[in-house]
Amino acid sequence: MTVHLALAQIRSRPSAFLGTFVALLFGAVVIISSGTLLLAAANAQQQPVRYRTAPVIVAADQFVDGRQLPDRARLDTRLATRLAALPQVSAAVADTAFPVTVRAAGHRAIALDGRPASSARLETTGSPAVTPRPGQTVLDARTAKRLGVSRGDTVTLTGPAGTASFRLAGVLDARAAGAWFDDAQAGRLSGRPGRADAIAVFPKKGVGTARLAERVRAVAGSAKVFTGPGRAEVENPGFAEAQETTVAMFGAMGGLSIYVSVFVVANTMSLSISQRQRETALLRGIGARPGHIRRMAAAEATLVAVLAVAAGSAPGYLLARLIFDAMHTRHLLPPGTELTFSPLPIAAAAVTGLLAAVPGSLIASYRAARSRPAEALSESVLPRRGIGPVRLLLGLGALAGGVTMAVKVLAAGGTTADKAAPFVLLVFLVAVSLLGPLLARAATEVLGLPMRLLGATGELATRGGRARARRLSSAIVPVALVVAFGVTKIGQQTTLTHETRVQSAAALTADRVLEAPDGLPGRVADQVAALPGVRAATGVAEVGLLAGPGHPGAKPGDRTVSGRAFSGTGTALARNLDPHVRAGSLADVRAQGPGGGTVAVDRRLADRAGTGVGRRITLWLGDGTVVRPVVAATYDRGTGVGEVLLPRATVRGHLTRQLDDRVLVRADSAAGLSRLDRELRTVAGAWPGATVRSEEATAQAREAGGEPFAWLQIMALSMIAGFAGITAANTLAMVTFEQLREVSMLRLIGTGVRTVCRIVRLEALTVALTGLAVGVTIALVTLTPLVADSTGAALPYLPPQLLLVVGAATVAMSLLATGIPLRLLLRVRPVDGVSRRS
Repeated sequence: MTVHLALAQIRSRPSAFLGTFVALLFGAVVIISSGTLLLAAANAQQQPVRYRTAPVIVAADQFVDGRQLPDRARLDTRLATRLAALPQVSAAVADTAFPVTVRAAGHRAIALDGRPASSARLETTGSPAVTPRPGQTVLDARTAKRLGVSRGDTVTLTGPAGTASFRLAGVLDARAAGAWFDDAQAGRLSGRPGRADAIAVFPKKGVGTARLAERVRAVAGSAKVFTGPGRAEVENPGFAEAQETTVAMFGAMGGLSIYVSVFVVANTMSLSISQRQRETALLRGIGARPGHIRRMAAAEATLVAVLAVAAGSAPGYLLARLIFDAMHTRHLLPPGTELTFSPLPIAAAAVTGLLAAVPGSLIASYRAARSRPAEALSESVLPRRGIGPVRLLLGLGALAGGVTMAVKVLAAGGTTADKAAPFVLLVFLVAVSLLGPLLARAATEVLGLPMRLLGATGELATRGGRARARRLSSAIVPVALVVAFGVTKIGQQTTLTHETRVQSAAALTADRVLEAPDGLPGRVADQVAALPGVRAATGVAEVGLLAGPGHPGAKPGDRTVSGRAFSGTGTALARNLDPHVRAGSLADVRAQGPGGGTVAVDRRLADRAGTGVGRRITLWLGDGTVVRPVVAATYDRGTGVGEVLLPRATVRGHLTRQLDDRVLVRADSAAGLSRLDRELRTVAGAWPGATVRSEEATAQAREAGGEPFAWLQIMALSMIAGFAGITAANTLAMVTFEQLREVSMLRLIGTGVRTVCRIVRLEALTVALTGLAVGVTIALVTLTPLVADSTGAALPYLPPQLLLVVGAATVAMSLLATGIPLRLLLRVRPVDGVSRRS
């Protein structure tokens, strides 16, 4: 009987059923697509390519206290000699790679990896036919063909150690592009002589992989030994971090989708049940017990949830496929990621839908089920205007909890704050949902002042909003949800971009910047410094670091720190860069001294590490080497210039890419800039793709750049905000459909159609403006402590055009979501409409 009653309710009020169904449907689509992508990223496995012929690979540990190193830790090549001496080993090949560019007359430069000749056997089925001598190189066949060179020709190669000419000793039919050198010369060219990325171990005939690995571990010491698919981890050390980042992002997206789905579906279900108070009161009047009412509501919620999940399965998988293909095109997925279809996301969507719909229906039907029939019937005609004391206390508690989380958790900064931000938003939105009727009534009173200037239309809209404050609050919440999520996520990006641009432009005092896409050898800065008319020239390279307190035994922080390694002296750097020093002096930054010399540190990083001028800070260089330099200066513009400024000599030999990203040039005077430009262009002509830019052009080029994962973040935001936006429009439509009797009554007493439309539009504007104000307020409260920690900005930067777009989109959505249902209501004859509820 309960199921029959639920079906009868659906037939009598299809608009309420459709409203709940739409919310559950789109919630299922988002959850299924997020879950499918999460499983794809979590199950990604890469297979070894370069190391597939070597059963055992030895490499250094790439983690420090669970944090992956920004670069690559390396091994001493003498370990290869010890491994080769084992009776079970036929060969132990020290493998390393370093960036080089190769040029030939009349051809564009090609960037590839330089390697020792002994590692060529990893690229072929056997040892190479030609072994280069000092001054010679071997190229892969495809690169040689592109350059139009053959054995005996001369090519020019540029690497970390500089530029030199090499005679082509031969061509190698290899799987990947590369240039091979004499082993000793390769060590010198890489800038890391005696160091290897990994050691490939080959067994003698009859020796199994397990036995070989066991013998290698006994000799390898602290180095890690890899076999099977684990060899791919050495081949691509960034895979684990890329997979972790992708899984974390999809997990956050899925988790957030579940939270949002539970929130908006429960809100929609509550509205749907509350719209049927009259029917519920009549059922109570003819003898239905509270248990019957609750079971009927639960049965309807279960039926709608099951149908919505079934209908959303195929679109959810389709959406996952579209996102997967777009990410694959943009190279945002870890290698080896494949999209497979699993029933687990459907199960998660079903459980979420039931957890959202059933409790929401039970809570919404609780009062009507417990009320006396006469009281319930009275409230169906004249809804209560206030809220109960329990709801008020819960709402104030949620509001206090949101403020506490914003002050304590978000202000603390770090990755924890980034992960907590969406949930802080949801806590605030829960408070808005609980206090919604009071908020809607207050908004109606405030907005009623200007609306009354419109005459009778404004007065009717104000009185209608005041009478239906509880209904309007149900529409305000999803609008606020869309705005809060959208402004918060986009505001983080706009603030970071704005602060980076502003701080970079303010800090750059150089007159000219010499840049090259593949980097510049360190000697270019010395060459530029020797040019006439140059006051100071500083080479700068972007490096990743880990940082922690300066005491021994300190552990690194929870994120990679951006560093800038510079050539020359701190005095020369200060002439080209002004990071707005707060304490100390850049002139005191030098590489000499115990523990790593001295460094300059961003003020916020210094505060987190508990250090300051004259005290030490612990830094983990790219390869895991630990240094504890003294802080010589602290500054403010870390977002624009990097959080650590340290001498190039401190990181020399600890990076894969030992090249400068740019050379900053300060001229003696403005009068000599024309001549200096000619000299710099001559220098730039020797390096592939090098350009000379002015200070203004450099700022514009930086602004044009973008973060690859920004697209992924915007995509995730679009999914969740789109879902919330559809739900908001759906809720507004439900509220509008409920006004059939009021609209018909107005038309019966002589109100024109245009006047009715204006009244409904004014109510929609009230919802839109209130939701917009609440959403922006929540976003500002959430964003302010986040951006203060990450950029040092006192307030988030929200471009005026962003606020205009968000405002216009919110108003347009509200008007459209009410306009279409209103057109349908106006098609009903007023006499018929007065006797119907919807």
